[in-house]
Amino acid sequence: MASINKKKLADRVIEEIKRMITAGELREGDKLPNQNEFAEQLGVSRTVLREALHTMAILGVVEQRPKIGTVLVTSAPLIYTEHINAPLIDDPSATVELIEARRVVEVGAVELAALNAKAKQIKQLGRLLRDMEKLQEKGDTDSYGKKNMMFHLLIAEASGNRFMGHLLATIRGFMERWTTESLSVLPGLPQRSIKSHREICQAIADHDPAAASAAMRRHIEDFRTSLEDYYRQQPKAGQRAQER
Repeated sequence: MASINKKKLADRVIEEIKRMITAGELREGDKLPNQNEFAEQLGVSRTVLREALHTMAILGVVEQRPKIGTVLVTSAPLIYTEHINAPLIDDPSATVELIEARRVVEVGAVELAALNAKAKQIKQLGRLLRDMEKLQEKGDTDSYGKKNMMFHLLIAEASGNRFMGHLLATIRGFMERWTTESLSVLPGLPQRSIKSHREICQAIADHDPAAASAAMRRHIEDFRTSLEDYYRQQPKAGQRAQER
């Protein structure tokens, strides 16, 4: 088993587990090694491993079972993300499809989260929002994209519907990359994104599903409008889309 490089450690742990699944080293129903042993095999700390496993648990890939440990429940959310590798910001049609997928999944997820979110989850959303605000001020779009993804995954978890995590898992990697790329090239979007996340967080805290779904819809539509303006100024991107 290859040791994991230091950059983006938790993501690399997930990539290594994905590789193990593809290679047949891990199968659905298998119990993962205990955390001390597994962290040593991967060459990371237990903290990094726990972060990776937490993300995988939200996505429904693994679950903790009493007296057994961490079990691989399904590999589908991880494996499916291999099937699309388009450079999204340079591909208008792929971008529009991703926005449509987000609208369908996330508007419903946030409405359920406003109904079902627990106090602990609402506090976690607040902490993530504060982290995002600091990163936005620093201009750290890469780290912001990761925190943003954690925010949206937590909404899926807070929905109380396990299938929401599975649905979001299939577009997780594209969302993170797309967010980072978009925030880097679209003027004013980082500031508007923070405002949207504040509105979403507040609506969930207020347990107001109508306000939550409206805030999420505005957030996603802002991305779409901003990108349409961007593509109008990028004729080559539009031409590539028409040639496909």
